[in-house]
Amino acid sequence: MHHVHCKRITLWLLFLFKAALTFSQTTKAPEIPGETFSFSTPEDEGFSSKGLSEIFTYVKENKLNIHSLLIIRNKKIVLDTYFYPFQPGLRHDVASCTKSVTSLLIGIAIDKGYIKSEDQLVTSFFPEIRLTAKGFETLSIKDLLTMKSGFDCGFSNEDSLFHKLFPSDNWPKFIFNVPFVTNPGQQFSYCSCNYYLLGEIIYRATRLSPENFAKKYLFNDLGIKSVYWSKNKQGIHYGWGDLALQPIDLAKIGQLLLDGGKWNSKSIISTDWIRKAKSMNTLFPNGNGYGYGFWIDKDHSYNAEGRGTQRLHIDSIHNALVVVTAGGLDDDQKERIGDMIGNSFHPDKKLPGDPVAFNNLKKLELQAAKTVIDSPKYISNAADKGKLFNKTIIFPANSLVVESAKIISKEGNLSLMLKQTGEQAVTYPLGVGTAYKFYLDAGSGHLYALRGYWKTANEFEIEFNMLSKINKYLVDFKMGDNGSEVSIKEGTHKTNEVFPVSVANLHE
Repeated sequence: MHHVHCKRITLWLLFLFKAALTFSQTTKAPEIPGETFSFSTPEDEGFSSKGLSEIFTYVKENKLNIHSLLIIRNKKIVLDTYFYPFQPGLRHDVASCTKSVTSLLIGIAIDKGYIKSEDQLVTSFFPEIRLTAKGFETLSIKDLLTMKSGFDCGFSNEDSLFHKLFPSDNWPKFIFNVPFVTNPGQQFSYCSCNYYLLGEIIYRATRLSPENFAKKYLFNDLGIKSVYWSKNKQGIHYGWGDLALQPIDLAKIGQLLLDGGKWNSKSIISTDWIRKAKSMNTLFPNGNGYGYGFWIDKDHSYNAEGRGTQRLHIDSIHNALVVVTAGGLDDDQKERIGDMIGNSFHPDKKLPGDPVAFNNLKKLELQAAKTVIDSPKYISNAADKGKLFNKTIIFPANSLVVESAKIISKEGNLSLMLKQTGEQAVTYPLGVGTAYKFYLDAGSGHLYALRGYWKTANEFEIEFNMLSKINKYLVDFKMGDNGSEVSIKEGTHKTNEVFPVSVANLHE
């Protein structure tokens, strides 16, 4: 009975909310000087190399859009893998995992006396805002942390709110004008605007931007040096998301929490705040809950979670961390991967060494990092290319605000030029067939991978994989006797658009 119970806990350890996890293995190496983590074989920490190897076949056959996976137990790196075309050393947008980091920054600001407590009223930070709504007068920092602000804001209308928020010159004023539908502290509604206000509060309380405050009191101590965090025109970083970190650096934050807020014997954040952050403030029908920016499991592990299957899982029972970055998985894929993980993990014992299985796992890791999962099914000819290449494609109104596109063929190379409304045209290198070509965004450091291939004689598809920025767009160009059309699909935002386009010669 104990063994069955332990396996069930383990499954949740590695698979929170059907978390999508895929694995490979780095070679064993000596301890890294000056670092908290060292490397280990799977067997030394209770994992079966043979069991983990099964995941690679599943990933390949089902074309899972996984970018990286990192597993650490007892401060030992058990698995650290990257799936092509994602690459080691890249930062990755951790999406709403940022909310958990913002929660920690609020805790640090309270520990250091910049903020009195989470019960402090939000109005005290925004004296210029003059509203008479009862909700505004009683709204506290805790209400923002726990997603109980009472704003008419949630999954159903957040995109439409963002559409109006981004052009605004005064984000706090805009948010405070969102109607209250309940009194603060009464009802859970997942609203990212709450966490923008927390970022603004950090700035107003400390006179440091959220990023600079994080560097001074959190990132620098943990050795987190590679950071990008999007901000608005006023210089306030999005407390809700768009923080980009390397996977190992997200794991450092998890280890800090496992160690009670201390790093190399230095107290970074109080144990009291960690206790509050991982306590269930809201209990959901399935037995899980939400704390201060963290999703809480009913088995008492807790998680930072973001769009597209970005995840930091923290399990104090098994002293383990799991970091996943991805471009989005469906529920069936997540469930199957979770089953494989649960079957490969034996938390109550060290497994005998299995050199054959371990070496096979290393080979699978190398293949996953270098090979392309699929290949084109149609080989084009010159007539096919003449229908589309070196033409100007004019778009109607669309969600990506693309005005025009050009697929340029020159001296055997392809490139994609995109012109978005109000922006300069950008030209991206375009791989042909199975091969990606890469584009590094100079401002953010995000790496994009692009490739194009013919699906039929009249249909050309471009994969615009934003990789470290999560989104993978499939842009389909179809040419027909009665006109041409473009379809755009992206899973994490549920984008699925089809519209007619006009095609003209490049110099017309």
